[in-house]
Amino acid sequence: MADAKQTEEVEGSASHSLPATSEQDRELALRATQEFDSGDYESCLTTITKLAATRGHDLKVMHNHAVAAFYKSGLTKTDEFKRALAELHSKVCISILFPF
Repeated sequence: MADAKQTEEVEGSASHSLPATSEQDRELALRATQEFDSGDYESCLTTITKLAATRGHDLKVMHNHAVAAFYKSGLTKTDEFKRALAELHSKVCISILFPF
């Protein structure tokens, strides 16, 4: 999973970045990372869902949600994971072609 520091660095470098990350969002991202690292994928998904409420268009949040859901499935729902990654890929391409 991408961590909160990586998200912050990428946001600061993009001309069409998301609004600044709030302290609450940073705390949620850190908690989600800790939950994922400890193997508590259910809690991680809950935390990422809370984070998505304010950062729903953040590609890293979407990516991390897909990864956590895949791990929660025991790495068995490969079709759903591929579909989520394909959707994310499309959004990345659109954001590159149409940055504003």
